[in-house]
Amino acid sequence: MKTLFKEIVHKSPEWENAVKLREKILREPLGSIFTEQELEEEKYHFQIAGFIDDAIIATAVLVPEGDAMKMQRVVVTEALRGMNIGSEMMAFCEKFALDRKSELIYCHARDSAVNFYIKNGYEGIGDYFDEDGIPHLKMRKKLQLKQSTNTLNPGS
Repeated sequence: MKTLFKEIVHKSPEWENAVKLREKILREPLGSIFTEQELEEEKYHFQIAGFIDDAIIATAVLVPEGDAMKMQRVVVTEALRGMNIGSEMMAFCEKFALDRKSELIYCHARDSAVNFYIKNGYEGIGDYFDEDGIPHLKMRKKLQLKQSTNTLNPGS
C-alpha cells in the first residue's frame, strides 16, 4: 500500500474530500465545522493530500509567510495511523516548502501530537497555549538543502 502525496486544487472535488476528512477528525469532536471564511482563505494556501489509490487518506495545508510556511490542519485517517503515513507527509511538506524557498516550517501542534512532531525533528517553542479549547504548542523545524555526502578521495 503506497501513499502518493501531491498538491491539490482549492475547490476541486479532491479538496472537498480533504475538507471532509479534516472536519471529521479535527472539528466534529469539538462540535464545530470549518466556516466559509476559513475555507475561502484556503485559496491562498497550498493544499497537500495523500492518496491510496483514489482515496484521500491524509491532508495538510501550508500557509506561506515570508521565508516560512505554517503547516496546519494536518490529519491522517484514523484507521491508517501508526503506518508512517504522517511522517511521510511531513517529509513531503518539508520538501514542498523548501522547493518554494522556505527556510522554516512551523505549526501549532495539539498536545496529543507533540511527540509525533518531536519524532519528526520539530522543536517546541515557548509555552502551551489554548486554541479552540485544546492545549497547543508552537513547534518548528529549520529546513536545509541536503548536502552531498560524496567526498573526493585525496589519494586518487
